[in-house]
Amino acid sequence: MKPMVFQNYGGIHQLRIESAEDLACIHDLHPAHWAATSVRAESLQCDPIFLEYLNRDGSGTIRAEHLRAAVRWISRMMAKDDRLAASSDILCLADLDTSHEEGRKIKEAAIHVLGQLHAESSDEIGLEQVRTFRNTYGMTSPNGDGVLPPQHVSDPAAAQLAKDVLEQVGGTEDISGEDGINEGHLSQFLDGARKYLAWKALSEDDGEARILPWGDDTAAAVELISEFDAKIEQFFWQCDLVKLDARTAEQFCLSEQALEHLNGSDLEVMERQLAQAPLQTPNAEGVLNLQGSGNPYYQDRIDDLRNRVLARAQPDSPEALTRVDWQRVKAIFEPYCAWQTEKPSESIGELSEATLKEHLDGPAQKRLLQLLLEDLAVEDEVKQVADLEKLILYQRWLLELANNFVCFSALYDPSRRALFELGDLIIDGRKLSFTMKVRNRAEHKRIAQTSKMFLAYAEITVPEEQGRSFEIAAALTGGGQGAIEIGKRGIFYDLQGKEWDARVVDTVENPISLAEAIRSPFVKAKKLVFEKVEAFVGTRAGDLEKATTEITTKMEKGESFQQAAEVPTSGAAPPSNSGMQLVLAGGIAFAAVGSSLVYLLNTLSQISPLKAGLALVSMVLVVALFSGLSGWNKLRRRDMSALLEACGWAVNFRMYMTPGLGYLFSHTPNLPEGARKERRDLVTLFLRQTGYRTSRWTRVGRAFLLAAVLTGVLLSALWWDEIKTLVQGWLSG
Repeated sequence: MKPMVFQNYGGIHQLRIESAEDLACIHDLHPAHWAATSVRAESLQCDPIFLEYLNRDGSGTIRAEHLRAAVRWISRMMAKDDRLAASSDILCLADLDTSHEEGRKIKEAAIHVLGQLHAESSDEIGLEQVRTFRNTYGMTSPNGDGVLPPQHVSDPAAAQLAKDVLEQVGGTEDISGEDGINEGHLSQFLDGARKYLAWKALSEDDGEARILPWGDDTAAAVELISEFDAKIEQFFWQCDLVKLDARTAEQFCLSEQALEHLNGSDLEVMERQLAQAPLQTPNAEGVLNLQGSGNPYYQDRIDDLRNRVLARAQPDSPEALTRVDWQRVKAIFEPYCAWQTEKPSESIGELSEATLKEHLDGPAQKRLLQLLLEDLAVEDEVKQVADLEKLILYQRWLLELANNFVCFSALYDPSRRALFELGDLIIDGRKLSFTMKVRNRAEHKRIAQTSKMFLAYAEITVPEEQGRSFEIAAALTGGGQGAIEIGKRGIFYDLQGKEWDARVVDTVENPISLAEAIRSPFVKAKKLVFEKVEAFVGTRAGDLEKATTEITTKMEKGESFQQAAEVPTSGAAPPSNSGMQLVLAGGIAFAAVGSSLVYLLNTLSQISPLKAGLALVSMVLVVALFSGLSGWNKLRRRDMSALLEACGWAVNFRMYMTPGLGYLFSHTPNLPEGARKERRDLVTLFLRQTGYRTSRWTRVGRAFLLAAVLTGVLLSALWWDEIKTLVQGWLSG
């Protein structure tokens, strides 16, 4: 066995896996040296059936042991594994190891599939051929799952039995996706049918005089008795109380207070009161007079009970009922009630006795059982076809998965795509290729913030598929932030080249480059200054507008705009006109501005221009230095593994983002080969054609103005003291 080779990827040495021989090395490599020890299946962009075969426990997490078991199994099934490195989904039958039974069965299954599909070649089989066979095979019976839908049964009697079993007992889903029954459902139905028919036979074998004393009228009579049993028993107990103490009879009548509160217009209250009242006024004799005046709420049903039950049960005295009489009437139907309690719990009784006997005695049950056994008989064949699909999927994806699990070589190679990448986000004139799907943004962001990377969370939607969308996290690893902020739109290309709409919905802001980190405090200071200036100007503009309005109003009315305390005495002459008032107001404003300027110049006179410039430059350099150091510290700690861990992965080492690696994942693509740029600005040509272009003298004037400003700044620096003295004298004079 050749030695293991560890290649350097961005400062991290990882196992090279380029062949089946390299893949076999994972058995000798401790999991601590793997790039990851567990990955979430949902974050891998590969065949989902492959992941189901790999994730044997169905946990949704693929661990190191799952990959090792898969490598051991494919090594046992394949005598030659050359196509493993090519990631081919075409299996050559000559590569199978037929020295053991499992390998021979898989080869036999492959030959069987090729024969059923009438394939031209019998030397190799592809994944699509296997899946075509499985899909076709699963739509009919037998298909090996032991479940038989009624519509797959050709015999009419057996099909009707399967339908009745499905309706009465329930079923399970077949491979075809249709509901069907299995052997257990059939046995449960037949057993329930036998119990039901045996129960029904008791009423015939035991004689109608006991279980069905009144024949077909028995059930209706028992229903009436059950309906009134509790109310009649209540009446007899109330009679016992009256017999014990006659005063209790008043308790069963409405009291004066109850009568006062009884609302005769409330139907619900009256109905509830009648339903709670006795059948009749209780008496000490304990006799229910069925002809006397009783509770009108129950009168109609009491008449039914008297005419349909009591007249037949006690024909000598149907008009009166005592407790002994009532017990005697109920005793007539005790065998029937006991028989009903023994009724089987299954709902088989919804079918007629003739139908149940036909299902039990006819040939349908034997035919249906035979079909179910035939379906189970091909279970092993279906399993071999599933193993054949599994083997082809392992040949196609296993090596690629190892390069996204044991090592991350696919992530660093521009010619390949890692299985956990979703595609490319094109936004702000750049291509962001390191993108991952996000299930829960809040949970993902909580962990992803530790990556020290600039992240853009984008919502991806398909215009023609309304309501279908998902979110991704895209890492901005090179250049600057530019215009990438919440609300920025772009497009997204998945790994199949499909185009989607993209919109940034959240960001995690961190330095992207050293230059951006150095500029960051100055950009923030500039933003703060402009916000303050805009707020100050807005406030002062409002005050100025208000003051101007007041002055104008007073001028129109001929009033003075001075304060009341400053109003001239009665002997003083008022201003002659509004023009003089404007002159006075302007003088006051100019004096205020002048005094402010004097104060400013006095303050600046205390400071040397050279020292002020040096102090300003020193402050800028210090801020830039510390910003650069802080940014450099964050940039060198940018960690891609944190993004994988935010998606549920268990990563062993820190995948630090180097500057070169950063431009690998975020960059502006080059122009097509052979393309050239023209330096001539066509806008200038268009302006000249329209005649709206500014004249040459305007540009010359702007140049002279700029030169004058620069000259003024230079002269101010040379003759600062003289200029200061001159301005102060002019203002004080």
